[in-house]
Amino acid sequence: MLRTLLYCLLLCFFSTNSFAQKVFLREMPLKEKAAISFTEPGNSIIFFGSDDRSPQYQKHKKNSREVNAYFGAVYSSFPIFDINTKNVVEYNNTSGRFFFYRPNARKPYGMLISNGIDQPILVTRPDQYLKTIKTYLNISSADELVPKILDQKNSISLLEEMKQIMKSKFVPDQDYAVQLIKNANTIHYLSHSKRYVDCNCPERNAEMFKDSLMQEKMSNHSTYLYNDKNQVLEMSNFNQGELSYRLRYTIDQSGLILELISDNNTTRFIYEKDRYHTINIENGVPRSCETFYFNDQKQCVRRFSRGPDAGSGSNTDYIYDQYGRIVRESSKDSETIYEYKNETDDLYTKSSFYSLNPKTLSSQNEIIWEHPYKQIMLGKDKNLQQLFKQVTLIGQDCSLKSYFYDKDNKLTMVSIIGCKP
Repeated sequence: MLRTLLYCLLLCFFSTNSFAQKVFLREMPLKEKAAISFTEPGNSIIFFGSDDRSPQYQKHKKNSREVNAYFGAVYSSFPIFDINTKNVVEYNNTSGRFFFYRPNARKPYGMLISNGIDQPILVTRPDQYLKTIKTYLNISSADELVPKILDQKNSISLLEEMKQIMKSKFVPDQDYAVQLIKNANTIHYLSHSKRYVDCNCPERNAEMFKDSLMQEKMSNHSTYLYNDKNQVLEMSNFNQGELSYRLRYTIDQSGLILELISDNNTTRFIYEKDRYHTINIENGVPRSCETFYFNDQKQCVRRFSRGPDAGSGSNTDYIYDQYGRIVRESSKDSETIYEYKNETDDLYTKSSFYSLNPKTLSSQNEIIWEHPYKQIMLGKDKNLQQLFKQVTLIGQDCSLKSYFYDKDNKLTMVSIIGCKP
């Protein structure tokens, strides 16, 4: 009870009373358009701000860069955007739609955090950005009850361990690389389904539109560069035509990733016989580490993450069936079960997300193939009512055109990923 009370007090202290300011509305403000629309529930971070030339604004920019550096290379599916002076962000969360309206914010800069469930929160103290993200989203512990000296000891211990990891003399051979790339099924080496067209495309563009005729283009888009083995070499995100984030991959001749490089941040890969490590380095100093453990087929069976704070580690276990397909993903507080239509399908048809203690269904995704070139994904809540729908058309030219709908089947966005002409 005391921990829960302190947690609530921490959020109240770090975040701004959004209801009083009416910065989160339930309807789109008149004559406004969303700079970014989240069509599906999920964790996200949004920064905003206009330069008032104050020291606090400089702290805002500095701490927003630190957040990008901390999460950018590790959490590849964790959206972090900066809308600068744009006015509206649209959220389609489990509890309903919310519209952040910047003109109603008391300060000219700040950060929005959404857990995909509740109304997002607004944080206006730059020195609390990273700590509040960790606490609110439970990504890693920021519990104020942990003694600072314990944090220091943990940080020193982890730093020494990372230095030892980076001294590894193990040299992967070609067979190691081939098996790992094919079977690992990690965030860095995703499994490729035979259902998708295998394309040789050196550069791809991803664009988003607000209408089905694709006349109203959204402000953010991305580009991806690939090598001749169809591996990503560079990913760039743009907002209003300006570069907002870039991630570069360094890959060796066998196809193994050696480094991920972004602004003032490098993630180094170290391979061992039965695992590989990723070490996140900020301004030349190792900060956090993840380890991916293999079975004898180079399938990832455990993902273990550690950060500089005491208690910031997380652990996820993976179980595969006899056909090499993942069937269960579990951590301390949650579990995901994957189901397949038959013995030959390599892409799941249903994923069910459960919270544990007690075990209760949180949400469910179902994938339906109407024919080989049309996929429908249905997102459902704990009562199996529709949260969202995504219809994807796969083109012979390697393009992917996706239509996103809300719980009422109203179109919210169209995205196109295709080869650059």
